[in-house]
Amino acid sequence: YNIQKESTLHLVLRLRGGGKKRKKKVYTTPKKIKHKRKKTKMAVLKYYKVDKDGNIERLRRECPSDTCGAGVFMASMPDRQYCGRCHLTYVFDKQ
Repeated sequence: YNIQKESTLHLVLRLRGGGKKRKKKVYTTPKKIKHKRKKTKMAVLKYYKVDKDGNIERLRRECPSDTCGAGVFMASMPDRQYCGRCHLTYVFDKQ
């Protein structure tokens, strides 16, 4: 083959397979519209209240679940309190 030092070798291999070109798929249903999250600016103001003396009062209840821990507040509805992270719900009695 007369191969010497610093010589260039060309490797030629036969490729197997390589399927045909496929037709473009025509979709029957439209794409699913993703849910867009509405960002409320300064949402933290709903969770705390600061009076004139500088004392901070929590307006929402923190979730007591072990999975959530401190800093996760429960949503306040007129009839219940709900945790959006662990789905814990406290329903109030109608009295």
